[in-house]
Amino acid sequence: MSVFREQSFDYEGESLTFIPSLALLKRIKVRGINNVMLANKCINGGVDLEDLAAVHFEMVRAAGGQCTEDESYGFLTGGDQAEIFSFQQAYISSVLPSVDFGKKPEGQKAQPAKKKRKANRKTTT
Repeated sequence: MSVFREQSFDYEGESLTFIPSLALLKRIKVRGINNVMLANKCINGGVDLEDLAAVHFEMVRAAGGQCTEDESYGFLTGGDQAEIFSFQQAYISSVLPSVDFGKKPEGQKAQPAKKKRKANRKTTT
């Protein structure tokens, strides 16, 4: 069973697809980027655009696309917001596989609540 699920994101009007790997995450880490912290900043705000541009560059390459690091930075600072959001979702799901945007788990059948038994109390007077 693989931890990583296929991810897709939009870049320049094109949908890029890749399967994240530990090698990809290590290439990002070698750049001095803490993937978990950056993914959390993508969720909560305060992301460093230079780090995110480096991640974007690596993810585009992993998906078979081509761009330069400067183009990645330009994409993040002036690109289509929907595409930027799509990229960030793919990155977050790559780093934190338990985060699954928009996919709700199938509900389990509700189990009837168990009745609690009352304790037998003996009172002495």
